[in-house]
Amino acid sequence: MKKTRHDLLLIVMRISITQAFVFLIAGMTWALPAPGQELLDKPVTIRMEDKSLKTVLSFLEEHTSARFVYSPKAVQAERRVSVHVTNQPLRKVLETVLAPMKIRYRLVGDQIILSQPKIPEEKTPEPPAESSAMPEAPEEAADRTLRGTVTDAAGAPLPGVSVAIRGTTRGTTTGADGSFTLRLPEEPVTLVFSSVGYLTQEQAITTQTVFSVTMAPADRALDEVVVVGYGTQKKADVTGSVSTIKGDALTKAPTPNLANSLTGKMTGVITTQQSGKPGFDDPTFLVRGKSTFGDNGALVLVDGIERSFSRLDPNEIESVTVLKDAASAAVYGARAANGVVLITTKRGKDGKTKISYTGSTGFQMPTRVPHVMNAYEYATYLNRAKVNLGDVPRFSDADVEKFRTGALPSTDWWGTVLRKRAAIQQHNLTLSGGKSEGTKYFVSLGVLNQNGLYELSDFKRYNLRVNLDNQVTKDFRVSLDIGARHELLSQSAIGDGIFTTLINSKPTERPYTPDSIAVGGLGSNGQGLSPIGLTQQSGYSKTTNDVFQGTLQATYAAPFVKGLSANMRFSYDRFFSAAKTFNTPYTYYVFDRAISKYTAFQSGGGTNLSEGTAQDARSTLQVSLNYDRTFGNHGISALLLTERIHYAYQNLQASRVQYISPAIDQLFAGPDLNQKNGGSATETARLGYVGRVNYNYRERYLLQANFRYDGSFNFPNGRRWGLFPAVSAGWRISEEPFLRSTTWLSNLKIRASYGQFGNDRVAAFQYLSGFRFGSGSVIGGSYQSGLADLGIPNPNITWETATNTDVGLEFGLFNGKVSGELDYFYKRTKDILLPRNASVPSTFGATLPYENIGIVDNKGFEAILRYQNQVRKVRFSVEGNMTYALSKVIFMDEPKDVDARIRKTGQPFDQFFALESAGLFQTQEEINAAPVQDGNGNKSIKTGDIRYIDYNGDKIIDGKDIHKVGKSDIPRLVFGFNLSVSYAGFDLTANFQGATGFQQFLRYDPFNLESNALAMFKDSWTPENPNARFPRLYAGLKQNNRESSSFWLYNATYMRLRNLELAYSFNRFAAIKKAGFGNLRVFASGNNLLTFSKMKDFDPEAPNIEPGSKSYYYPQMKTYNLGVQLEF
Repeated sequence: MKKTRHDLLLIVMRISITQAFVFLIAGMTWALPAPGQELLDKPVTIRMEDKSLKTVLSFLEEHTSARFVYSPKAVQAERRVSVHVTNQPLRKVLETVLAPMKIRYRLVGDQIILSQPKIPEEKTPEPPAESSAMPEAPEEAADRTLRGTVTDAAGAPLPGVSVAIRGTTRGTTTGADGSFTLRLPEEPVTLVFSSVGYLTQEQAITTQTVFSVTMAPADRALDEVVVVGYGTQKKADVTGSVSTIKGDALTKAPTPNLANSLTGKMTGVITTQQSGKPGFDDPTFLVRGKSTFGDNGALVLVDGIERSFSRLDPNEIESVTVLKDAASAAVYGARAANGVVLITTKRGKDGKTKISYTGSTGFQMPTRVPHVMNAYEYATYLNRAKVNLGDVPRFSDADVEKFRTGALPSTDWWGTVLRKRAAIQQHNLTLSGGKSEGTKYFVSLGVLNQNGLYELSDFKRYNLRVNLDNQVTKDFRVSLDIGARHELLSQSAIGDGIFTTLINSKPTERPYTPDSIAVGGLGSNGQGLSPIGLTQQSGYSKTTNDVFQGTLQATYAAPFVKGLSANMRFSYDRFFSAAKTFNTPYTYYVFDRAISKYTAFQSGGGTNLSEGTAQDARSTLQVSLNYDRTFGNHGISALLLTERIHYAYQNLQASRVQYISPAIDQLFAGPDLNQKNGGSATETARLGYVGRVNYNYRERYLLQANFRYDGSFNFPNGRRWGLFPAVSAGWRISEEPFLRSTTWLSNLKIRASYGQFGNDRVAAFQYLSGFRFGSGSVIGGSYQSGLADLGIPNPNITWETATNTDVGLEFGLFNGKVSGELDYFYKRTKDILLPRNASVPSTFGATLPYENIGIVDNKGFEAILRYQNQVRKVRFSVEGNMTYALSKVIFMDEPKDVDARIRKTGQPFDQFFALESAGLFQTQEEINAAPVQDGNGNKSIKTGDIRYIDYNGDKIIDGKDIHKVGKSDIPRLVFGFNLSVSYAGFDLTANFQGATGFQQFLRYDPFNLESNALAMFKDSWTPENPNARFPRLYAGLKQNNRESSSFWLYNATYMRLRNLELAYSFNRFAAIKKAGFGNLRVFASGNNLLTFSKMKDFDPEAPNIEPGSKSYYYPQMKTYNLGVQLEF
């Protein structure tokens, strides 16, 4: 049966899916890929003066589908050439450029192989190919024949590789299948393998007659095109601070949330994942730290349009680019102050239809789980805690002994209620191909199915992306992009509250009665919540999200003005969400040991239903003019763009309570009494104008100036528009004549930028007077609804403005084997909106408006260092990156007479302020001599209680002793370490990430209401254990030990093995190709597999647990996957 299904699947996948899909979706047709003749007939316009041959060939690669294969040394790729050709076939351009240099070319597929005739070359069998008429070199006599093959790291053959005997002029080049034949002398020789885009290798040949070699790619980063604001640029020409990662890196050990896949892989990006809850695991995403008191999130654009990216399928992504400084981000003006993230999705490429499938299945487990006390430990330490409080023990010595021996139960609530492993599956199918002169297409279908830790929790996601490009005429191109997503999120009605219940539940209770009814009991009176009832019988909460995204784009290249083009892009996005929560009561039992009987209880709250919908629509229109020309040694490009954004949102809510029966979960079934409904709507718009000019001289001296003039609905007339300019410059020192011939220096560039960008993500319409609906007062003993004043408006409210300075250094050594970047940045954000609540008396009597008064500084540095090489058949790369960012409050509203010890001005952002601990009291004499901590002469203080420092010296511990303690909860230094190794079809990738320079505030009250306690509290103070980690235990709230203090601050430094993948590719086997596969790859991967941290019971990325709180969070998850990738 399995074989039948497998055969059927192969048959279905190999039928003519291309024509059927395009007929249904696009109604378009396209031709098969162009043969070599059509490639050479492609029209090309090129004007370059005194440029290197390498630069000319790179230009031709970018503007045609050809790929040039050559040895830079053999063809002298740094030779300067000039070429001026208008709308001529590619063959004419090649003849114009190559003939004077006596370089011949031949075409193999879409690869054009260049070689010099002066090197005697052995004939290698090749398929028919068009070639220049230059004569072949004669053979030289030799004594033996060596046959070999040259492949890339994935096992694909490499044609056109130069194979030469070192120290001689004898050599050859590989054929279309990567094979070569070369006659050698009898004595040992060294062969030199070289090809553009790959590292040159030398291999010793002694007696071999058959030989194979794997080539490692060279650093071509400078020739890569990176996405920047409203366009693209060559990496070598970028003068701003930009980090880029290719989509292929995101599909290695993929995570359900795309944002988490970026962690540790890009400089300037600081992410913190505080939850592993399916569908709710978005991390905090900061670019170079915090710089405002409000929204610090980066602006995210997908294919040029503002959209969320966390839920995208990683198989759709071509690249992710982060714009970090003003030079790169100022073109986004009012929304760019916190950085910009540009997501580019994949598009179709020239060639036959390619079908790819990637699928994986696995499971998830918590990275850290809290270790709670078992029944024996609970009974023992609860008794001690009650005695310390002056109470009698809860359990007799006989019962304690029974817990120890197992005669009485000991329940692991965490293991009983939660799944030990939560299943996860991901599947993706893509279809791509097409023709440049016709239609190119990329289609992606993705499915994610992720279970949660408890029975009613799961997340399902379905992704669709269709990107179509049609070259209507030589000068006119139209693109249509469609993205859609459907999400289903389910959980119990209590949500994450179950984790608090699990920690607090008494281990001395059985989970079920003999009749399999849930048991509860958290409080000292024996009543409370049932963990099983909460997860299985308390009702449900379900949310459905539907997303549609459509973009239509047209580009016209004006033939009457060379280099001029016009572009229009219109997008329409729609989001709809429906949420429903149905709370149902349940029965649970509590065992009374005094009478050896179970007593029934009903969970409180009754049967309640709430439903809500939310929907929004966003339309974006961009119209731009682009100009790009080269005049001799001068290159210039310019952009003018206008952008209009319209946004509309509305929501509805309704609820009914105290249902007679939980049988019907619909609004009509609930009573009319206390029913509620509500809703709201809003409509906003933005308008902006963008300009940018780039200039370069000989691609050596680089200048850029840009601006954005933005208008926002958030501000009043006269304060509504803002201008955000930026300038930047770069100097490619390695292109200077005195360094061009240097063999060890492949790149050296310094760059600097200065500019401004803004932030308008603040509450809207603060400049208007208004009223709040739904308010009321008690008049005459009854509640009267009415309106309430919104507060004092501010007619002068305007933008928050950030001024940014960035200086960077980029370098490459030894043909790109070693490369890196260094950046220093400084950003001052001023006019931050804050109310003057501190300096104005609280008796003022009105809600104060927000004003542009706050100032925050943010500065730091980034560094990244890479090394890549190939030793024999082992190819590897190592990369380390780090980002240091420190945000400091320069001004915020504070009382004028505030003590310097608690003044936040001048302190790091989110700095902790609390009492400072001096350890634990060890003797009564220490207590008697200490400042008063309890307001009553320290009469309630006992040995083993926390001791505080009298910071102001008044002999009293109170709020006047609060001051700056520890560090903030924002990492000052984040770092990543990435490793990639491949050998003989195997490839291994690993990503380590960590953070340091921050602390977490984590405090619990063990045994409050006789609930259970974390096992770490076993290390609490006793006369026999004076050096304990925790203070004396109390079965209740001991106020002295509950104060916010440095005692509860933890060093949160950590390092994780974020991603690990081991894979094997079978494409080197002929049987795979005969079966119709372009590639077959199997892999095992994992996420968050290892965590190194001093925090053992909490995840270091967990949210702070505030004083007085006994809450717990949905734990972060580690994932194990097995998967397969197929290409047809």
